[in-house]
Amino acid sequence: MTIDLGIDEGGRTMTDSETAELSILFGSQTGNAEYLAYQIHAKSVKNGLDAGYASLNDWLADRASGVKRLLVVTSTHDNGHMPDNAAEFWSWLQTLERGALDGLPYAVLSIGDSMYEDFCKAGHDIDQRLEELGAVRIVESIDCDIDFEFSAERWATPAVQSLIDATAWDGSLPTELPHEADEKQSQSAIGDQACTARITASRVLSAPGSTKRVTHYELSFDAGGFDYAPGDSLSVFVQNSDALVDRWIGHFGDQELAGGSLRQVLTHEVELRLPHPGLVVGLARRCPESSQAAAIVALLQSGDREALDAWLWGRDVLDVVIDLGCADLSVVEIMQELRPLQHRDYSISSSPLRDDGQVHLTVAGVEYESPYGRHAGAATDYLRARAEDGREFEVRRVPAHEFRLPADDVPVIMIGPGVGVAPFRAFLRERDARGAAGDNWLFFGDQHRAFDWLYEDEFGDLQLRGILSRVDLAFSRDQAAKRYVQHAMRENARELRKWVDAGAYIFVCGDKARMAADVDRALAEILGAGDAVAGDTLVAELKRAERYVKDVY
Repeated sequence: MTIDLGIDEGGRTMTDSETAELSILFGSQTGNAEYLAYQIHAKSVKNGLDAGYASLNDWLADRASGVKRLLVVTSTHDNGHMPDNAAEFWSWLQTLERGALDGLPYAVLSIGDSMYEDFCKAGHDIDQRLEELGAVRIVESIDCDIDFEFSAERWATPAVQSLIDATAWDGSLPTELPHEADEKQSQSAIGDQACTARITASRVLSAPGSTKRVTHYELSFDAGGFDYAPGDSLSVFVQNSDALVDRWIGHFGDQELAGGSLRQVLTHEVELRLPHPGLVVGLARRCPESSQAAAIVALLQSGDREALDAWLWGRDVLDVVIDLGCADLSVVEIMQELRPLQHRDYSISSSPLRDDGQVHLTVAGVEYESPYGRHAGAATDYLRARAEDGREFEVRRVPAHEFRLPADDVPVIMIGPGVGVAPFRAFLRERDARGAAGDNWLFFGDQHRAFDWLYEDEFGDLQLRGILSRVDLAFSRDQAAKRYVQHAMRENARELRKWVDAGAYIFVCGDKARMAADVDRALAEILGAGDAVAGDTLVAELKRAERYVKDVY
């Protein structure tokens, strides 16, 4: 963040030539791990420690600062991968020989979401590799779930002290990047490059009567083409809407901060839409007399995630501030508890071969009425405004890993209800453009066929031309008993087994909370033909072979 939050950072950046006593390095995809590392660094410096702070890749690019003691804070991206700004560091670790970091004191803090299969895998991988290289784990590593601010703080303070108490490493690092790491760095850097885009066309895909508003956006780039592959996503760097910022200004009044006016900071710097558990904990500390805050912290500590989600539903950040009885705090105090404004990621639904120079997005708008009034997602308002005014905005490619089309002659099974169909539109357009011979089978579902069959005409044309070999639909509200994509899978179990036996790749995109788990169970039942153990084994084998890949959120 660029604003002055009243914290005396004063610490080293990792480009300083002198090695800090403690190096705090982060890998972060959405900003959460970076935010957490920033908080640990700021507190360490405030307590008089000599601490440095950088992303893992930035530290790797300038290792003149060396390392004496290491604290890694990382999230996990995609299907168990390193965040983009940790990928080169991870590649570099693979090139080192055993004993290369012999005696280096370290600790790893991993954050993630336990609803994902590969919960905190990136942190586990770094932790294991550091140990293999001879580094010394000073404190046991910790895995933090969505309440990471709450659980991380209890771990971080004693962990930092234990690291500082450990004998500093006096070893030396390789002075040159190995060729392999150089090559991977060059390839991965594409994903870190931001550029500007404009929305040149948009249309609503969902029909009147749908409970959702799904919009198709077409983006062009002032600098020309945009390098991507089917399966990639696009980060959109949003701003908070004028209406949302006006609420804050109406409550606190506009004022000057170190980083600019309050209005500027609220618009561009901090997350105002998505309240998070750490906000609740931080506000509760600042409002110790608030019974409302104490009650919600107790709910958070109980581990009842559904109850916490239910309480947060319909509230934005200012609603939480008010409802916790903290509205009398100064805006500077409150802003110390806010996260940086997060970019929003969307699966790309176009093909670079078919849609030369453009990127298409399929976006489900977040917009509803709650007891607090109209609630709209930051990206919902932002993209709608950019479609109307044509102004340029910043985007960044997020490269996929395993979520990639196989060879042209390999059959593909795609399971993508709702806007989860977006990358599969890209897959099919790419295979059409390439003249790929492999069969393609799509499972699609939503609430009502009449309102929610996204891209129906396009998929119908692909069927008529033989590009889309099979389509199986599951519209949950079109009959008395709800029907979902996993039901359509079971109805076609024998044929699905034949496709898998013929080498088909299976891709899943969409909701992680229920759909992805339901599809997992259905696939295990189908492949095991009634033998649960055999089914689980076969699903695990497909995952190891990267033939069963998910992009869920």
